[in-house]
Amino acid sequence: IASSDEDGAVEICVRRQPGGYCSGLLHGLQPGDCVEGFIQPHPDFRPAAGRHPVILIGAGTGVAPLIGFVRKNLNQRPLHLYWGGRDPQGDFLYGRELETYLAEGRLSGLRLAFSQGLEPRYVQDRLREDAQQLSLLLQQGAQVLVCGSREMAAGVRAVIEPMLQALGESLEQLRVQGRYREDVY
Repeated sequence: IASSDEDGAVEICVRRQPGGYCSGLLHGLQPGDCVEGFIQPHPDFRPAAGRHPVILIGAGTGVAPLIGFVRKNLNQRPLHLYWGGRDPQGDFLYGRELETYLAEGRLSGLRLAFSQGLEPRYVQDRLREDAQQLSLLLQQGAQVLVCGSREMAAGVRAVIEPMLQALGESLEQLRVQGRYREDVY
């Protein structure tokens, strides 16, 4: 879900899966069509109050809540988005919108990774490449929000944990402090 309670509508991001019943149904809806569903709340998955930097990490449609956080960043809090998709030509979800947010200052950094592009990369690869900058952000009290598949989240944890150890911290410490949160499926 890329919208918030104040938006007056629910915006969902659904990648069409070949042969997928649910994604096929949702992609076939026309304006005015109805579908029954429910929202499973995750009230802890949001940036904590304050001005500390936020590192947003997602893959695929996991970008939906992250784009919602960027949209609401009118005070230009430092937000750094790491997002991965399959193909840069067809899967760059919210691409134009993200470029606008970079120009407006709602987004401080955007690092993309495409697994089927000319130089195949995953978000974990981008995190490794930016380890020094991420360590500085973590030292500044950055919060990390991860949204996407369980596999991607496990890969992110495998990259972040050594960074934290070098800083004398652990992933579990960040979780307890509310500075590391996941919404994975």
